[in-house]
Amino acid sequence: MEVEPVVDSRRLNGEINGRKQTMTWNGESNVENDGKANPKKKEEKESLGSSASEDDDESFSFDVTLGDICRRGFGTGMWNDLLRRAPHYYDDWTDIFHAKVTASIFYMFFTSLAPAITFSVLLEAGTEDDDGTPLIGTVEVILSTAIAGGIFSIFGGQPLCILGVTGPVSIFTVAVFTISKSLDINFIPFYAWTQIWSAIMHILLAVFNMCELISWVTRYSCETFGVLIALIYLYTGLNGIQKQFNKGLDVALLSLWLSLGTFFVATKLSAARNWVVFIPEIRELIADYGATISIIFFSCVPYMSADARSTDIETLDVPDTFQTTSGRGWFVDLSDISPGAAIGAIVPGFFLTVLFFFDHNVSSLLCQSADMRLKKGSAYHWDFFVVGVIVLITGLLGIPPTNGLIPQAPLHTKSLTQTAKYCVNGQWRERVLHVHEQRASNFFQALIIGIMLSAPFLIVLGLIPRSTLDGLFLYMGVASFPGNQFAERLALLATEPDLRKSEHSFLDKIAWPRLRNFTLFQALCCGIIYAVTFTQGAMVRDEKQEEEEAAT
Repeated sequence: MEVEPVVDSRRLNGEINGRKQTMTWNGESNVENDGKANPKKKEEKESLGSSASEDDDESFSFDVTLGDICRRGFGTGMWNDLLRRAPHYYDDWTDIFHAKVTASIFYMFFTSLAPAITFSVLLEAGTEDDDGTPLIGTVEVILSTAIAGGIFSIFGGQPLCILGVTGPVSIFTVAVFTISKSLDINFIPFYAWTQIWSAIMHILLAVFNMCELISWVTRYSCETFGVLIALIYLYTGLNGIQKQFNKGLDVALLSLWLSLGTFFVATKLSAARNWVVFIPEIRELIADYGATISIIFFSCVPYMSADARSTDIETLDVPDTFQTTSGRGWFVDLSDISPGAAIGAIVPGFFLTVLFFFDHNVSSLLCQSADMRLKKGSAYHWDFFVVGVIVLITGLLGIPPTNGLIPQAPLHTKSLTQTAKYCVNGQWRERVLHVHEQRASNFFQALIIGIMLSAPFLIVLGLIPRSTLDGLFLYMGVASFPGNQFAERLALLATEPDLRKSEHSFLDKIAWPRLRNFTLFQALCCGIIYAVTFTQGAMVRDEKQEEEEAAT
């Protein structure tokens, strides 16, 4: 009989029976027992394989203090990160010839491009100048995504983490625009200085080993945040479908067909590994390319017949040429602002740093969780340093800053995973056999996104129905739930008691009333945070669209 997987739920309280608990660099949980190795942990690692690098002995402690961090020495964390990842750099570029890597490239291309275009709508609406000209739009967001992905895939320590413009960054950008407008400050230079100060703070945090503070971020926080983002993506997709019903019955029905068709086909094809038809290799290939096939097919559906072509469905709003949305030059004139305003940009720069410190590191934690069984080690300090350099570049260009994306980062790792099923006590479970840890999928998805900024491809991009991306949002939201223990426990709440089963051991280790109450409290926290997304500041996009629709 196979040994049962590690019980991650034991980490919830940070301590087990008075014994100190630590978290390795890749997020794996260990329990110290009077200075001796945990025999069960050793047995599990021998049976299932260690998810950490064999030469990675460093770990995070839940009781780490700022003094402990500072005593590590100047740049020690970054140096150790480089020592950990450098031996694997050559393999990162040569171990790429696998069908999963190619499939992941196109999957990440669509899952990175869709949110970028969606958030650009928010930015266009929220950064309009007095004459109605948006200062930041689609080109800036796509360019920022391409630059960040390219740089991070080459120089980052953990290339599985996908970078891009997030919803919080979009809201932050609109807030900075509002502040600059109320203070009569030129927005673009003020925005640039904000990112410059933030980049300096990023670099200082990395140099002084402050990324070790993510040891305070437990599975509780990561999985709550993961479910939150999944719910936001589901809402975005459903909201996009709902808006199409304001444009006539024919448009609504075709848009509904495209959205639900994209979601349904992507979901079914991605589950091809469980089919009984075809040989395993064919089923694996279909599952890897399922989302890509669905998006391409339903993007072509509106052009397959004369009736469909005559239906005025909404397509992606992209410019015809590669230039800034406002027509300004690409490099920001940093002197086009008063010295006092430039210094005052430290304040929003600080808030941006705090946002990225949590957001990026959580996405990094999720994409290299212990469940993924990665072998090459992590590089939190070095990665945050590289993110700081990227923020500096985006600041000089006056385009939105980028950090790790959720759920794209963990979905990227999952798309590169080879799994196998095994049976424990009559219950089938899935185990990760291997993850193709390499840099090509991240690099080439960013390269393709950058290529889309050229004139011919911008035209093609403008032909994609927005409803197809709504279906992709639905798929990404649902695809984020598997592997999330919080989502699994939520499902168990609605499951008949006699039918409650889990591939994890918490049902056997923890009494159901305690587990239920813990899950309900976690759901309450997630619900409160989700409600915040409907506040005035977070709903700029919807209000703007409603104003435009009312005017129409």
